[in-house]
Amino acid sequence: MAALTTQSLVDAGTAPTFGAAAASDTAEVGNGHNTFYVVKNGGGAPINVTIAVPGNTSYGQATPDPVIAVPNGGEKWIPLRREYANASVAGVGRCTITTSAQTSVTVAVVRVG
Repeated sequence: MAALTTQSLVDAGTAPTFGAAAASDTAEVGNGHNTFYVVKNGGGAPINVTIAVPGNTSYGQATPDPVIAVPNGGEKWIPLRREYANASVAGVGRCTITTSAQTSVTVAVVRVG
């Protein structure tokens, strides 16, 4: 598991540094509206990115984990919502993100503002 570093956009423009995806990464969620998990899939097949959401719904069912499909050769900017934070596993203000494949997949965490 890798603890990804959040990169902030700057007025002069930003070119985020991407690193190899791990099977499981942790990322800062920020204020829940300004931080994104950016994933580039350079592989030959689609992948799935899953964000582990802690807790249960008001009906006692496990809160569903969002699964985002990233096509081969594609890129997605996935908002990291405050509800994704799981201090007991990932650390205060951080969430856990898994990818279904890591070959030719690169990621970055980017904060706007």
